[in-house]
Amino acid sequence: MTSARRAFSVAVFARCEGEILLIKHRRLRTWLPVGGEIAADETPLEAARRELFEETGLTGRFDLALGVDGTPPGFLGYEEHPAGSKGLHMNFAFVADVPSRTVLPNDEFDEHRWVRDAETLDCPPNVRELCRMAIAAGAGPLTALARAWLAAFNARDLDALLALYTEDAVHTSPKLRDRQPATRGEIRGKAALRAWWKDAMERLPGLHYAERHLTASGDRVVMEYERQCPGEAPMLVAEVLVCEAGRIVASHVFHG
Repeated sequence: MTSARRAFSVAVFARCEGEILLIKHRRLRTWLPVGGEIAADETPLEAARRELFEETGLTGRFDLALGVDGTPPGFLGYEEHPAGSKGLHMNFAFVADVPSRTVLPNDEFDEHRWVRDAETLDCPPNVRELCRMAIAAGAGPLTALARAWLAAFNARDLDALLALYTEDAVHTSPKLRDRQPATRGEIRGKAALRAWWKDAMERLPGLHYAERHLTASGDRVVMEYERQCPGEAPMLVAEVLVCEAGRIVASHVFHG
């Protein structure tokens, strides 16, 4: 009697701007994270780094300490699943923060999506659960708020963006000072914020903020992101969000 094939594997939930990368697997015809089998000479973390790069061209930061001392950084959990003719995959799942949403073509998948949740996709239940875990992993409330800010801005969702602010919130910015000298670089209140961002979104439809690093401490979170706009050189930006009771009372932009 022969036993079914078994292999150790990794799954990598690549995370960017609060969304997770899933691929439509060509052979299995379902939505999955990138991943594959662990080579004989690899640790699970080494395999996760390799698979992420081989399948997407992305490199990521596996720097979240999510377990006890000795647990590989970025490790979300262990699960087992059947992998068709490849037998049972005994799978190590990781989350990796990646700096770009640009995915290179690969023979493993037909299409890919960046998702905030996987509830509407045809994928295994454990993938949906691990997606939720990956999005929340390592994120305190201020970090989650910053990611919600970036996601709302990049989605051009002004209502969602303004919902993160108090009614009399203050915003300062060098670009605001340059375009509207009378403001001296400062505006106050949601109406002024809406007008400022609406104008920027209409003037620059390709404007995108790519998360680079988030640092939360006390009552504020510092967002470091790359300002990307067609026809302009990328620019690194730091923006400080000052918060009270889960809402932004002030935001201050600094250009490098």
